[in-house]
Amino acid sequence: MANSTNNFDIAVIGAGPGGSFAAKASAEMGYKTLLIDKEQIRESGRYKACGGAIAWELVEEINYPEDKIARVIESLELHHVDGEDFSKKGKGAVIWRSTFDKFLTDIAIESGAILKEKEMLIYIEKNNDIYRIRTKNENYNAKYVIAADGVTSPTLKLLKWPYFEKENLILTITKEMKTTNSYINKILGSDTVHLFFGIKNLIQIGYAWLFPKAETITVGWGNQINLVKNSRIEFDKFVSLPFVKTALKDSNLEIFKPHLIPVGLRPKLYEDNVFAVGDAGGIVDPISGKGIPYAMMSGQFAIEAINTGEKRDKPDKLGTFYEKSLDRKFLKILKAKRVARDRIFQNDESLKKFLSLWEKYRSSQIVMGKMI
Repeated sequence: MANSTNNFDIAVIGAGPGGSFAAKASAEMGYKTLLIDKEQIRESGRYKACGGAIAWELVEEINYPEDKIARVIESLELHHVDGEDFSKKGKGAVIWRSTFDKFLTDIAIESGAILKEKEMLIYIEKNNDIYRIRTKNENYNAKYVIAADGVTSPTLKLLKWPYFEKENLILTITKEMKTTNSYINKILGSDTVHLFFGIKNLIQIGYAWLFPKAETITVGWGNQINLVKNSRIEFDKFVSLPFVKTALKDSNLEIFKPHLIPVGLRPKLYEDNVFAVGDAGGIVDPISGKGIPYAMMSGQFAIEAINTGEKRDKPDKLGTFYEKSLDRKFLKILKAKRVARDRIFQNDESLKKFLSLWEKYRSSQIVMGKMI
């Protein structure tokens, strides 16, 4: 490509975990890399409706500073609304997404990626094997595009990619409730997150949660979107549970935000030098809704697929290389979990059987071992 300021090898749209990790990998492999985000990336900046729970393995893998962790977690308490509780031990962390995303974006910049903030994508089209990208501020050119701009991906919408089926979307409501650290420790525990289930009396396909941070409780609720009749009433049903009501006593609302989470793959993940990563591709755990590590890995795999295709001179195999890497690492498991999810949420009996197994095993072990 011509050596112009606005000409790039790879353009990454969206500076979340998937986009930043893709930009990092791209720059490290020597590609001229553009990373675009519609907002400003800073620790106290944009708010992402995300519980923010991550496994401790990920903290160690990326050397995430402990002073940026909102709370260290040692257990996951699973509450069924009929009164039966389950407990799953395991170390993790709860983070603020603005802080986490800034950390990953800084790494991408240090690796050589060029960040363009506060630039909303307006238009994208392919012309003579090059994608022309227009934001509200500037025009850019790139041979490859990484769509890492979330479940509603403006990039893929402009390119007329098919959207998710309703059965593969969860509508969530998130509230950030300000309280005190001492009260959180007293009611929720100093190192515990809480999930709430109940098909008949709470949520048909999904769950609700209380994720404690330093002096804030992230309160969330999520249900399969085509089953939602009145989200406000259904959310209020959750926060009216005695335990939840006590936990939120005297707390103050700081943020309220609805959000969509994909729990099944987009109909396609690659086409014509464009890769869908993270939420944009529906690369999310269909049972737990966990997406951060999958977004990061899919972003890296997309870049590796480009690199492999160029080295082998097989440009027509980029999608195959990408999906094979995803399959080898986790995509087959996520597909199996999507099938298993319907069995798990068939009735409260099967749900509680899963929760009891989840105490001792990873969800992937339960599903791939056909324990349910």
